[in-house]
Amino acid sequence: MADRTASPLRDRRFMVLWSAVAAAYLAQWMLPVAAQWFLVGRPGGDVLVPYVQVAMTLPMALLAIPAGVMADRFDRRVLVIGVQVVVLAGEVVLVCLTLGGVLNPWSMLALLALLAGGIVVTFTSLSSMVPDLVETNAIPRASALLTIATNGTRVLGPAIAGFILAATSVGVAFAAAIPATVVLLIVLSVLKIPPPAADRMQERWLSAAVIGVRFVQHSPQALKLISRTFWFTFGVMALLSMLPVLATRLGAGASALGLVLACQGAGAVLGAVTLPRLDAMARQNTVVTIGFVVAGVSLAVAAAAPNTVVLGAATVLAGWAWTTVLATDQAALQMYLPGWVRARGISVMMIATFAGQAFGAAVFGWIGSAFSMVAMLVIAAVWLLTGSLLGVFLPLRDLGERDVSAVPAWVSPEIVVDAEAQARPMQVRVLYDVPFATEGEFVDIMAHIRLIRLRTGALRWQLLADPAVDGRYYEEYMVASWVDHEMQIRMRAIAADHEVEMRLRELVRGDPETSYAFRVDVAGVAAMRH
Repeated sequence: MADRTASPLRDRRFMVLWSAVAAAYLAQWMLPVAAQWFLVGRPGGDVLVPYVQVAMTLPMALLAIPAGVMADRFDRRVLVIGVQVVVLAGEVVLVCLTLGGVLNPWSMLALLALLAGGIVVTFTSLSSMVPDLVETNAIPRASALLTIATNGTRVLGPAIAGFILAATSVGVAFAAAIPATVVLLIVLSVLKIPPPAADRMQERWLSAAVIGVRFVQHSPQALKLISRTFWFTFGVMALLSMLPVLATRLGAGASALGLVLACQGAGAVLGAVTLPRLDAMARQNTVVTIGFVVAGVSLAVAAAAPNTVVLGAATVLAGWAWTTVLATDQAALQMYLPGWVRARGISVMMIATFAGQAFGAAVFGWIGSAFSMVAMLVIAAVWLLTGSLLGVFLPLRDLGERDVSAVPAWVSPEIVVDAEAQARPMQVRVLYDVPFATEGEFVDIMAHIRLIRLRTGALRWQLLADPAVDGRYYEEYMVASWVDHEMQIRMRAIAADHEVEMRLRELVRGDPETSYAFRVDVAGVAAMRH
């Protein structure tokens, strides 16, 4: 039997994955420092500093869903390799323009946006591999280790970039990101992950994207996690996006700026180290709430910081809260999501993360310019402290034992469906005969069935009672096509949902009767005739 207490890093495949994430993020954290220093050194460039974060995060939010669809459909390793080749080309162009003296703020922001698009595909694909590489009870530790990779490089990246800027130039600092990308391509060449199932490859692009969004839309736990992620990142960016401006106004040079920026990564690594013990002592809901409170306090301290030492200490607290909140949210979502929709679900969380960062940087950057940096930080601190109340009014449920393993337990009925009918919307009707003694529990459990149907592909759902026959109920729901319905039951069914359906069967007499009907486009026929 495998040692379940062992570090996931003992698994060679996870170690390779961890190395790939670390390499990708080392390059990711070096580029913004060089870009922000490039802007700070230009007349009027302070105004554009927050837009470095916008350029780095908004494309991630816009491309997260397509990235999730691609990661669920294709060989993730091959996908990441192809994307990183494009990233490498973009980095080379950025360096050439800088060293040639022709780089301007807008071309730089455009190239940063291209590179950000590469990181969203890379991280979505790599992070969705975690449950395939480690056991379920090791997912929180694996997520914490990935957080160390992403945030440990948040220490190294800014520090390396800051020292390079102090010793050489912006162009050399941009060039320093290239070796990390090359390392990523090398380590990915030895990582072997099974490709997605053939059934998953048959999903249409738009349908696959919509299903991913609908799964999250009808999953209360996922919505709570994603809303917390957006709330947190939106508020904490008041400090993180404006650190270069805050530090330089306190007299920081290039080396000191790199160290202040590295404080966020140091705090994030500290958070990853302390998170396992905190998880053992408190529930996820409590852990996330603590993170919100610490982040709010850190911004309040930064607002009153008299020097870069205090600002750095506040940034360490913000980095600790960053890991505590986001790693907990991500691990909880990874354990909650079934394999067939995992990358798409994670991509929705990435949208929340990056949209929160982009809008937070833009909104609080405007507040800082229009009023003052102190007012900006105080408003953001109040926002984060208010977010801690989500733990009281919208608490997270403890779903650690939820079984999301696949249960393909359904066989298509023996009916002939021609190709044209297969593509038409279809109604599924299930007839239940419910004894009077179990009607109350039946209706309660049908509320869970409703969410299961809507998460796995139903477009509409309703429960009807027959007024002529006591205890006769009709469950009706629409799906986009016969193919979608087959995939709904054959590929998207999981053990936790199966248990709910088995409990439902215990509450009714006999086996439920299922019938199917395809939609007829009467309006289209009438239009052609008239």
